[in-house]
Amino acid sequence: MAEKPDAPLRHDSGSAGEDRANELPKAGDGESGETVTRIVDIPTVKSDFVGVYLLKSKTFSETKAGAPYLRLRLSDCTGEIDAFVWENVGSTDSAISQGQVIKLKGRLNIFQQRPNVKVLHIRSALDNEYDVSEIVDSPKTHLDDLLAVVTESIERVADPDYRALLEKIFSDKKFVARFKTAPGAKAIHHAYPGGLLEHTVSLLRLASSVIEIYGDLDADLLITSCILHDIGKMDEYNSDLAVERTTEGRLLGHIVLGLLQLQRYVEKFDSFPSEKWRKLLHALISHHGSLEWGSPQVPMTLEAIALHYIDNLDAKLGQFRALVEKHKDPNFKGFTTYDRFLERWVYFGDSAGKTGDERK
Repeated sequence: MAEKPDAPLRHDSGSAGEDRANELPKAGDGESGETVTRIVDIPTVKSDFVGVYLLKSKTFSETKAGAPYLRLRLSDCTGEIDAFVWENVGSTDSAISQGQVIKLKGRLNIFQQRPNVKVLHIRSALDNEYDVSEIVDSPKTHLDDLLAVVTESIERVADPDYRALLEKIFSDKKFVARFKTAPGAKAIHHAYPGGLLEHTVSLLRLASSVIEIYGDLDADLLITSCILHDIGKMDEYNSDLAVERTTEGRLLGHIVLGLLQLQRYVEKFDSFPSEKWRKLLHALISHHGSLEWGSPQVPMTLEAIALHYIDNLDAKLGQFRALVEKHKDPNFKGFTTYDRFLERWVYFGDSAGKTGDERK
């Protein structure tokens, strides 16, 4: 019978030998050759397992009977899963922190047809016990290659004012270093280091096709807007493995933060043409498309509406792809679990998200 995660799990008292068998080796003992279970594989394990994961969140709660427990949200580059600590709750709460990479020994539990993990032992992971690329997602293309696309796009901007502004911004080495590694979001899409740059490059590539089809667009304005539309996310989010909003991010949001950054660079010019400045500002502040989605104004120019839709296209495809890769429904073949942001399940059939060997 499955044990409920909202009530204390039964304690397997066992012998002292069994308790020791459940323990993780002490930090520094050297655990070479140990098999580490990825989150995507947890629902298939038949025995206790060891894993190294990012602790995305930690919540202290009590059961209806008043017993304390911790609810953890764990993630790696293959997915996310809930885990529960039912014993030694106080000491465990003090020993681990949100945003840490942790190592645990756990046991698969099923509640309401969903897998979760009963934590047997847990501690902070050592630096030599994991590779960051196995813990968090990263762009499929190397960051230097992505940045080269942005640089090439700037070089193709013919308008002297927009080009001068972009060159001024991207000659700032500190700006470029942050732009190159910033996440694109806390969740939803491109929510990993380098996600902002990857998202920006996708928009530039989409914009190239849109410009070719719709010849009356101001290509230089659209390219400039694509590059600058999300620069506020460098200040909206922190640079930790577990992406969180900063104080400024919560209070102001990335649209305002981006405009504040942009204003500092524009002020370094003796003057900037007012009409070009208005059009650029309008495209940037309206790129979410509507007031209910966070823009203070709706798109009113060709370039602004184009920016909104290519931005939304890349974001939505990013959401769909992330769901297919990480949130397959274990109880309904071919579908992801229900996504509250998209308000739907996503269907991927029998082959999407599988490896080459699995497709054979």
